[in-house]
Amino acid sequence: MADPIKVYRTAAFAPLAQDIKRFGALLTAEAARRYDAALLVDARRRKVCAERDTALGPVLYLLHQGRRLAGLAGAFTPTDDGLMNAVCLRDVGQRLEAQGISLDLTARKRSIVYRRGDEAILVLAQHDGYAFAALRRLYKALIDTEAYSEMQLYTYLTPEALRELEQVLYAPARGSRPLDRQRLRLFALPRPDGGVHSPVTLP
Repeated sequence: MADPIKVYRTAAFAPLAQDIKRFGALLTAEAARRYDAALLVDARRRKVCAERDTALGPVLYLLHQGRRLAGLAGAFTPTDDGLMNAVCLRDVGQRLEAQGISLDLTARKRSIVYRRGDEAILVLAQHDGYAFAALRRLYKALIDTEAYSEMQLYTYLTPEALRELEQVLYAPARGSRPLDRQRLRLFALPRPDGGVHSPVTLP
């Protein structure tokens, strides 16, 4: 006799919805390790979340019902880049928490803030790197003004692409001011899909 179909009450999806909300996305492979398979199937069927294929693998994000369960208002459809950046931020956050670091996810949208003594550290994550001009503006606004003691940038860039970014940040051409590598720090993360990456060394 076939197993009966599991029927979940709406409240059963709340932990999944909160988990996705925390950083904005959740790799399907990680969700499969953390949650009952039938619950994940039913969550998609009941519009708690949806799955989208990305360059980092399938990713879950919240739909209207899931957003309500997580205490979010209105509808929102993320871009592929937004989902992959959220996966990258989640990756960083979990690594920092594994070191016993307490995270603040409310100080700045789509970023992490944590404290090291009296210092406030801003953590950003983008799967495919950063625009130099945007980083210079951010550095001027947040580091030069002492709003934060340090900015840490995490990415899934290849070693070659990371070296190119380091060059324009720390040894720019045409007389641009180099940024302080002790206050703007770059870190490469292993790609979750097993692609080429640099080894990660967290602070």
